[in-house]
Amino acid sequence: MVEIEEGKKSWIRRNLMLVLTLVGVVTGVLLGFSLKALHLNPDYIMLISYPGELFMRFLKMIILPLLISCLIYGTASLNIAANGKIAVRTLVYFVCSSVIAISIGLCLVVIIRPGVDSTATVIVSEPRKPAANPQVKLLDTFLDLGRNLFPDNLFRATFQQTYTAQESQRSLKFRDGTNSMGIVFFCLLLGGILGTLGERGKTTIAFFQGTLEATMKIVRGGMWMAPIGVCSIIAGKILEVENLSIVLAQLGKFILTTCIGEVIYQLIVLQAYYYVIIRKNPFKFYFQLFDPMIAGFATCSSVATLPITMRTLNDVVKINPRITRFVLPLACSMNTDGAAMFMVISSAFLAQMQGIELGLGELITLLVITTILSLAIGSVPSGAVVLVVVILSTIDVPADQITILFTVEWFLDRVRTTNNILTDCYASAIVEHLSRKELEKQESEEQETMLQTVAVDKTPLS
Repeated sequence: MVEIEEGKKSWIRRNLMLVLTLVGVVTGVLLGFSLKALHLNPDYIMLISYPGELFMRFLKMIILPLLISCLIYGTASLNIAANGKIAVRTLVYFVCSSVIAISIGLCLVVIIRPGVDSTATVIVSEPRKPAANPQVKLLDTFLDLGRNLFPDNLFRATFQQTYTAQESQRSLKFRDGTNSMGIVFFCLLLGGILGTLGERGKTTIAFFQGTLEATMKIVRGGMWMAPIGVCSIIAGKILEVENLSIVLAQLGKFILTTCIGEVIYQLIVLQAYYYVIIRKNPFKFYFQLFDPMIAGFATCSSVATLPITMRTLNDVVKINPRITRFVLPLACSMNTDGAAMFMVISSAFLAQMQGIELGLGELITLLVITTILSLAIGSVPSGAVVLVVVILSTIDVPADQITILFTVEWFLDRVRTTNNILTDCYASAIVEHLSRKELEKQESEEQETMLQTVAVDKTPLS
């Protein structure tokens, strides 16, 4: 009996954030429904929503330093020259798998349309329309993509982005919102160059490493505001939304869309990767990964599950440790297909909720920016939700309604983390299969070095 009680206490300590967040969700729902019958005036509703507003402002405040430091340090630390073809194959797999996962998410959200209700075009209380001019051609949208990728003023890119306006004649204008693509491109370029400078670049890399660690510490500390913030957000939304039943139905469709996408990717796409490239039974490999899958769902963290994942791949699946030591730590930061799918579905869902129809150009922009950002999530708590704010600003969709995602974040975070871990495992298996020649060469070189060392040790001193 004592052991059971100790086990419960230990579990609560390990999952305290989850427990407090769930308490915040339940409290927010109860508070919102209890006060809704009182028909509170807008001032009281604003005060109830105020802690949630501050929490969201905190998340938006930390996005830019987090994104910049993470991208520059992560790119600079990636020593492609040292690992050669293995590193290139790993990165190609990460990018291709992210593009496929995001494409599946886009197709599902366009087909199912979880943010659109059959009886109401817009279901939020104050709908907004995008600022983009409807007369602008698809060509202009593609050209704007390039203009934002190469901003002429990096500092202005932190708060404005370029778009084409079609009035009496075509002209370029600026609108409020972070030019994420330009900032991301510059950070990747700077980080890549710093990584080639050797000793001369170490001081700058160390600066961004320290900035990243400090920013992460701020994020982890600030996430303890989440239970109060989530409670405030949910209660405020229940009180201010008139068509609550419609919102709940749309939220249910959003959860269903996300889960369908994650299941398709997990049970069909990953298995297809494995079979087409390795030519073996993928489900035999899949069933060997239950330990890291369960641990990932429980801990909600690829990093926390890393020891279990590495042990499973090395001891059970028998993947070369050289591959797992290189691929898995890198994958925890850069291979987040589950999160990528969640981000693109969330962004399109929030646009649909606000009556904003995304055109082909905006969907392509969504694909590009989500692919890039999915390589930069790292181990940020609820990093996918944080980066949805960045994505929304890129496609000119207001981020006001993003707070609704926190009501289901505690569950969907676990679903996407499981997919993230699985795709890390499949990446290790595929990269090992494609790198057999390099691994054999490394092993032979190590054996030769060892034999030479032994020969030197046995040589008598003259």
